[in-house]
Amino acid sequence: MSTRTPARRGFTLIELLLVISIIAILASLTFSLFKAAKNGNNKATAKGEITALATACEMYKKMYGDYPCRNTGGIAGGDDPQFRKDLFDQLMGRRVLVSTAISSGGTAVALKNYNDATLPGGSTRKMKPFLGVGAVKSNDDKSIGLNDWTGGSGAAYEFRDPWGNPYDYRYRILPSSSTAIQNSSTGAYVTPFSYWLTPSFLIVSCGANYIEPANPTDAPSYADYWDD
Repeated sequence: MSTRTPARRGFTLIELLLVISIIAILASLTFSLFKAAKNGNNKATAKGEITALATACEMYKKMYGDYPCRNTGGIAGGDDPQFRKDLFDQLMGRRVLVSTAISSGGTAVALKNYNDATLPGGSTRKMKPFLGVGAVKSNDDKSIGLNDWTGGSGAAYEFRDPWGNPYDYRYRILPSSSTAIQNSSTGAYVTPFSYWLTPSFLIVSCGANYIEPANPTDAPSYADYWDD
């Protein structure tokens, strides 16, 4: 008497393809949900960081008389790294705004190193940061503090949003340190300080899909940041 082992039925190719398709669909849905959740979290983080930056700018103005300004230069395109660098340097205490009356009339405003010889304390003067290191991430948090920037030639830092893209900042551009920011007769602001037409500043998160232009002039122009 003999016994037969029942034949084992395997999966057909169609069944395997169907299972693979279902797994791929589920994986895609899971990834989309994860990406959406992460993006939502990044947006919330960016809002908090922009608030922190704005608060620091207000504190800066209370101490130095104006919001962080861009150093002397012409009007560049919307994507101008000098704005970002100067914002970082001023909020982290590397540079300070100094107002002085000039003989030709009016007031000149210049950005000076925190330990400039003409400032009280000179070379022994300490940095006065308005944000703690890491409160808003930079392009290289690990290196901050390794160079005390005493010569004014430290690494160029900028604040970065949760996606790793730069926070863009806009406000006024300073004339040279020997040029008044106001007409001594009319009191009107002179160029390039006068080009910024609003009383406050602008901080923008470049967001997840930001692509740095190869040429800064390809970005929105300076004047595109307000409505005439």
